[in-house]
Amino acid sequence: MSLPQLTAPEFVTKVPSTGKEIKYRPFLVREEKILLMALEGGDEKEIGNAITNILSSCIISKIDIDSLATFDVEYLFLKLRSKSVGEVIELKLAHSDKESVCKHRTDVVINIDEINVGGDISDGKIDLNGELGIKLRYAGMNDVNSLDTNSTSQLFELVVSCVEYIYDASEVYDDFTRDEMSKWLEQLDTAQFKMITDFFQAAPKLSHTIEWTCPECGEKDSLVLEGMQSFFM
Repeated sequence: MSLPQLTAPEFVTKVPSTGKEIKYRPFLVREEKILLMALEGGDEKEIGNAITNILSSCIISKIDIDSLATFDVEYLFLKLRSKSVGEVIELKLAHSDKESVCKHRTDVVINIDEINVGGDISDGKIDLNGELGIKLRYAGMNDVNSLDTNSTSQLFELVVSCVEYIYDASEVYDDFTRDEMSKWLEQLDTAQFKMITDFFQAAPKLSHTIEWTCPECGEKDSLVLEGMQSFFM
């Protein structure tokens, strides 16, 4: 006799970069084991891969996980964690000033549902000189995971990966190899390339500001948590 099947509840949220509504279910024990193993290993790429794999399993709506920006992935996974484990994260926080005399660690509770993606969503179009422009997309988890951590040119390689097309007044140029785009970008001057890097620097982030008063010394303190791993820690 086969065992009865369990039915997982479904929830709805929106993808921050597009506003598209999606349905998802909580992650199950088998998926939580994958995440815990990745967290124990501590390798950022393994953690990223585990998260995208779990999202692929738990998002019911049709969506290309690889096309999502990193802040989309972080936000959706935090929502998934909220419905799977609980809405509350408990932290013990020391004073943000490392030279503080008081070493007390304060118990702080964060409601996951109060955490949002901060920053403006850009269309990724940058006018380089009044004649030529470039269309960029926000980096996804695959882009980040493919970077060589020992390379000194990670930002340049990330830019190459995230170019969708070049355009002028009459034409769009979207048929190019990675090597061709790399050489094209090398022809830009410093000011033009800075406009491109500013796009990535200003990308929206999963962010939450915590404020508390230390019960030991009475001093008020605050901490800004950014990125998914901050909330894991």
